[in-house]
Amino acid sequence: MSRGSRSQKSRSSGVLQAYRPLLLGWQGRGDMPTLCEIDSAAIKPPPLVGKALLSAVYLNELLMHLLHRHDVHQNLFGHYHDTLYALAENPAMEVVLRRFEKNLLDDIGFGLNLSHDADSGDVIDASAVYLYHLEHGPVRRVSAQGVGSTPSITGAALIAFERDQVLPAHAAEIKALMRYVLQHHLGDRQLKSRELFRAPLRPAE
Repeated sequence: MSRGSRSQKSRSSGVLQAYRPLLLGWQGRGDMPTLCEIDSAAIKPPPLVGKALLSAVYLNELLMHLLHRHDVHQNLFGHYHDTLYALAENPAMEVVLRRFEKNLLDDIGFGLNLSHDADSGDVIDASAVYLYHLEHGPVRRVSAQGVGSTPSITGAALIAFERDQVLPAHAAEIKALMRYVLQHHLGDRQLKSRELFRAPLRPAE
């Protein structure tokens, strides 16, 4: 809780902004401690507008749903910080989001197997097509397979994503894979931020 922050004389007036890196100090017990120190931790916040801002809302919603309260994720915070600035500077926002999703799953212990066939143990073949099974990994698809909701993904896409690359030719299948995996961990919870992407964007004023 920040007391008096809406006053123009308050030190925190104009500083407490969404997505702005801050150094905070607080006191008190329970779920509502009182903010007592606040300083900016960066020269300027990331200039998020339009789809970049919606993407940042999506990141926050993922974090709120998938992280446990009070758990420390120092590496993930670094990825989150860098991702916010990347969204503001990089027009290829889909690539930025896929990388963050991958890092998020790695940090919370649900990292994806992108390098080996989960059944045979063979290294992924760039020319093959795989079915990605939840909590198991990619399994080489044969001609009789491919029925059901399990997503198919090419070996070339898996290899590229393992190297943190999301090439235009692989973007759609990697997005389908990540949505499938993330929804498994989200359970019945639906992300409200996805609805914002479907709504028409208003021009910035």
